[in-house]
Formats: sequence, structure tokens, C-alpha cells
Amino acid sequence: MNEADLLARIRQSLRTGTTIDGDEVDPFRRVPGAYVLVMHVPLPVRFVRRTMAATMLSGWLVYAGSARGGGGIGARLERHFGKGKRVHWHVDELTNAATRLAALAVRGGCECAIVDRLVRSGGFKPAMKGFGSSDCRQCPAHLLAPTARPDYATKPLAETADTAIR
Repeated sequence: MNEADLLARIRQSLRTGTTIDGDEVDPFRRVPGAYVLVMHVPLPVRFVRRTMAATMLSGWLVYAGSARGGGGIGARLERHFGKGKRVHWHVDELTNAATRLAALAVRGGCECAIVDRLVRSGGFKPAMKGFGSSDCRQCPAHLLAPTARPDYATKPLAETADTAIR
């Protein structure tokens, strides 16, 4: 798996969104919505949290987040793309350790709808229960890992094809 394949898998599942690299966030400043952060973490990062079982995370990971504040998607992604930042959110530990980051911005999107669509596609599964979704009653996690299933592309999405990611 590589970044291009992973982004293609995400775009196929979501059927919407704009790909963004670290130097392309400005057009999404003050634009509310959601995003999918794609990251490659080459070395295992250990997570031990009071509300989550200890887990080692590495490899290609996908994080769905929301950006509804004044800075919008652009400001949130600028923070994620920054290196050496102070850890404020769980995902900061992963983005600080990542060697590659890219994102897909979804104007007006909802992170929970993105997670639902990606998991139902068969191409993704929760990477760590509760990660990024401690305040969410709908999602098992907002951090996903790609599945190794070669048939993900053939799984029908008819039940979600017309559902907006909002």
C-alpha cells in the first residue's frame, strides 16, 4: 500500500473531497467541514490511556476529523501538518511521528459520516477503539487502518452512494 493507493481508496469510498498537501491549506481557511488525514507512521507509537486499552500503532493510518471553528479545515490541517507541535489531541502523537501526511477535505462534511462510509466500504477498520471519538456515541473510533481485503473495491455501496457526508 502507498499514499496514492490509499487516497484513491478513500476517494472511491467517499465520492467527494479535495486532496491537500501541507502547502495547500490556504484555500480551506475559514471553510467549515471535515477532513480525512492520511499518515504513514513507520515506527510503532505506544498509546496508553485511562479510557483505552494499551495499543501500538504504526503503518498507514487514516484519521477523520472535523473543523467547525473559525479557522476551518485549513487551520486544522495546518496544525496537523506541523512538526514538533505540543501534543493536545491524541492524533498529535501520530502526526508528530509520521513521515508522510496528506489529507482529503470535505466542505460541510461530518467526521462520523466519513468514518461510517469508509468502514462500510470494507476498505477500512477501526485502528484503536475510542481513538479520536471519546465524545462520539456513534463511532467506534475516528482512527482507521486500511484492510488487506482485496475485494474492498467490489463491495457494493448502494446503501450509502446517495447519502451525503454531512
